[in-house]
Amino acid sequence: MPMNHTGQEQSTVVSRPTLTLMPKPSYFQQKGDIKPPVKYSSFKRNDPLGIGGKGLWRIHSGYVRTLSWTLEGELVPLGFWGAGDIIGYPITQTSPYAAKCLSPVQAEYLGTAYGCSQGMMLSQVRQSHDLLKISHCRQADLRLLQFICWMAGRFGQRTSEGRTLKLRLTHQEISEAINLTRVTVSRLLKALEREGKIRWTPSEKMVYQETFKEFYANLDSCDRIY
Repeated sequence: MPMNHTGQEQSTVVSRPTLTLMPKPSYFQQKGDIKPPVKYSSFKRNDPLGIGGKGLWRIHSGYVRTLSWTLEGELVPLGFWGAGDIIGYPITQTSPYAAKCLSPVQAEYLGTAYGCSQGMMLSQVRQSHDLLKISHCRQADLRLLQFICWMAGRFGQRTSEGRTLKLRLTHQEISEAINLTRVTVSRLLKALEREGKIRWTPSEKMVYQETFKEFYANLDSCDRIY
């Protein structure tokens, strides 16, 4: 041991290296499976979603309708979809098939190998059944009211007065969904507004609370009529 100038033993201080704790890798890093950032494709209103494609799309924002058509060119609605929904030909298995944007849309292409869950299939079937049921109601005004309430239940925002629809459909798009003429839809919308069942202006689409509550009763009456 070394001596100092007084002849006493001098202790030697050994410095230890500083250890820097590194953060633990995430689960995906541990597995060597780092997910790339999601890439969204942007679409405008009236744009087709995936021209000629057979794969699936996940909607991130906006609204889309899926449809088919008969040999005579009559449109057949298959469903209306919003954020979080997964749509595409592999689920519907309907030909011809098309998806049309009803607003600006951002969507992620999932490809053709993406597995379709039972929930996806049931959602498609449920929508097709609902729309088929509504379109077969013989009373035109009741048919329109049911469709509006159905849309409000799916895409509407609750307020103190009822449900406000953020999705803006033209009279032509409504007529195609429920098999009425555009002129009939325009006339019935004005009548329903005069009756105090809805508020339907260019800036606001509102279904009043009492009207919405009657929706289920109207579906039952539609069954009896048909």
